Amino acid sequence: MKFKKILFLGIILYSSVCAFSQDAFQYRNKIYKEGIKTVLFYRAGWEFTYPVLELNSGKQLILEFDDLNNSVTDYYYTIIHCSSDWQPSDLNPIEYVSGYEEEQIDDFENSFSTLVQYTHYTLALPNENMKPVISGNYLLLVYEDYDKSKPVLSRRFYVVDPKVKTEASIKRSTFVTDMNTSQELHIFVNDEKAYVTNPQDDFSMTVAQNNSQDIILSGIKPNFIKGNVYEFYNPRKLKFKGGNEFRYINLKNTKIAYNRIQSISFMRPYYIFEIVPEECENSLTYSYNQDINGDLKITAEYVEDPTLEADYVYADFSFCCNKTISEGNIYVYGAISDWDCNELNKMTYDYGSKSYKVRMLLKQGFYNYEYVLCNKDNKIPSTNLTEGNYYQTENNYAVFLYNRPQGGQFDELIGYKIVNSLKHL
Repeated sequence: MKFKKILFLGIILYSSVCAFSQDAFQYRNKIYKEGIKTVLFYRAGWEFTYPVLELNSGKQLILEFDDLNNSVTDYYYTIIHCSSDWQPSDLNPIEYVSGYEEEQIDDFENSFSTLVQYTHYTLALPNENMKPVISGNYLLLVYEDYDKSKPVLSRRFYVVDPKVKTEASIKRSTFVTDMNTSQELHIFVNDEKAYVTNPQDDFSMTVAQNNSQDIILSGIKPNFIKGNVYEFYNPRKLKFKGGNEFRYINLKNTKIAYNRIQSISFMRPYYIFEIVPEECENSLTYSYNQDINGDLKITAEYVEDPTLEADYVYADFSFCCNKTISEGNIYVYGAISDWDCNELNKMTYDYGSKSYKVRMLLKQGFYNYEYVLCNKDNKIPSTNLTEGNYYQTENNYAVFLYNRPQGGQFDELIGYKIVNSLKHL
């Protein structure tokens, strides 16, 4: 395969003439190939983290996924530098990557002692063959057969070159109309070394709630500039619906029905977990319960290595509703659905039981999830009709700070901070 490992100079000359089709994939977290499941992407040693690296830190991100297609496939990967709003940057790969432009994933193992067979793939990034050399947003693209027009999955990640310090506070919305449902952010950025020369034009901020790639505010400019301190305070715009604490299910034991599991049956080769039918929570009084903010943890009882020994099972969800909801479709949402609203987590209405239902294929583990409404016109998941919105809800907010000086070729990521609402409300 040595002929495939072309040095960058040759790659750039080729790429400029014959660029791959970028409409084959999207610049977001997405699974394209059927049978690809349980995609995890996190900072090494910290599973419940955003995929954020500090430039030249020596740290790595870990990508894991399962292939249920019963064959070992040659999967390749590349990284693409993007703007702050997730469009491809006007840069050649040689300008943002050290090493090769594309490489093969060579770390894979087959599952064992499972009813459903799968191959588990792992990739650590950066590595000796591929390393980002500038800050910014990146897209990791995995594809098969050395062909980028056959995408398998894509994942966003971030490389930060810290130049500024960030402080943030979160409080109940100041407006009477949504003070019981929304959370308001107040953010200060300290540019001690005056790195940003024109903050009003060059500087911008993006804020994301939990791990959702759709519940975000982007392109935010500072409202006040006091010397080298930039203040972001806009009660009308810099706020989020609070949502509710996530629901949960525990699928780690195929013999014991834990809390919220109504029954467990078996239809070879799958165990089927029937979740207790659940009610809408948008009219209830807020009640705190500790969650992992929509994330998941792969685990199974009585096995040594859940990564390879956890089985795939079906989970049957039922969301009670006296009538169909005309405003859009209902989805099971969170890391359980890859933070996406698609056909695999879309619920259909059952008139007999007066409930929305969906069956999802999941790897054994502990899952957070919520029921959301999405429609074609507005793809932002909404909990208004399903879970409710409460200002007291515990949420994580990821703050990303970008700088693009006049004449600059790309958006630098110069600041990053995670803020938790529970520590401020």
